[in-house]
Amino acid sequence: MKINIQIKLAGLWTTLMLLYIYCDIYSFHRTGYINEMMADKIGPFDVSQGILAVFGALMLIPALMLPVNLFMNSKAAKIINIISGILYSIVNIGNLIGETWVYYWIYGITEMVITILIIITAIKIKKKDGEQA
Repeated sequence: MKINIQIKLAGLWTTLMLLYIYCDIYSFHRTGYINEMMADKIGPFDVSQGILAVFGALMLIPALMLPVNLFMNSKAAKIINIISGILYSIVNIGNLIGETWVYYWIYGITEMVITILIIITAIKIKKKDGEQA
């Protein structure tokens, strides 16, 4: 059975979001993590409206990739997927810098594999018959 490439991409972005969520949930069990949150810290960052807006936007993009892949024309979806895939590959690398917890590395590497698959899959998108670029 052949599955539309943009549906495959929507599935990959969904998988990436679920991995982010599960990893964050597991992080609550790390010693001192809740105390850091109560001290208004997110890793090395002080909690502020600005930092929460940035982090919120970072998680908003993968969610918006679902309608991008399901409703946008193939040329636009291709470009947006490639750029977003590269961005999230960089984000995943940044998240692993200085990290010592094994579970975090497992998730981080898996997330990078997913973002690389997103880029490779998006490169394969072709213009649909009758679609205006």
